[in-house]
Amino acid sequence: MYIENIFVLIAAPLLACLFCVRGHPRAIVTSLLVGMVVCLLSAYVSSFIAQATCLDSVQAAVQVAPMVEETLKLLPLLFFLLAAEPKVENVGLAFVFVAVGFATMESAFYLADAGLTDPATLALRGLSTAMMHLVCGVVMGYGLTRAWEHPWMRAAGTFGLLCLVMCYHGLFNLLVAAGDLAGIAAIVMPVASLAVIILVQRRSSSRT
Repeated sequence: MYIENIFVLIAAPLLACLFCVRGHPRAIVTSLLVGMVVCLLSAYVSSFIAQATCLDSVQAAVQVAPMVEETLKLLPLLFFLLAAEPKVENVGLAFVFVAVGFATMESAFYLADAGLTDPATLALRGLSTAMMHLVCGVVMGYGLTRAWEHPWMRAAGTFGLLCLVMCYHGLFNLLVAAGDLAGIAAIVMPVASLAVIILVQRRSSSRT
């Protein structure tokens, strides 16, 4: 499977869109593209590490992929925080759309690799994976903006949040690989997590 071809086909319209929009929409499109590029790089790096360490597909998905993917998703946004010093709401939005771009590209790679299967299975797989990446993006975005308010907490907070989303991502992949009832739990876990996050956000916004 030539994943570069898939990346070019999906990313080209978004790249062209950058020349037609300004301001907030351009930041959203850029974040989507960054997420797609990170997904492509993650596929290369994860495959290389898995082959170098002689891991099978399940071990690579549980042990390697979460560390590589979450670290590579963090790096461009960490640079964004350090270089641009953006507003808090812009940071959270950037994390969310990087996660969306990553999940979109990952689903396209999965479809090209697995071929056409049951539409319901594809929908559940796509939604659960997208929500898992969204949960990780929201947690990283919200946590980093809070940690960045205190300079002494930035390094420790970033490392702690990265470990948290790696463990969450790894647990999701483990449940998916186990299948059966664990596969159902893999679908429920990100949905429930996202519902809790939305509920907390609404309560905090209503208090303010």
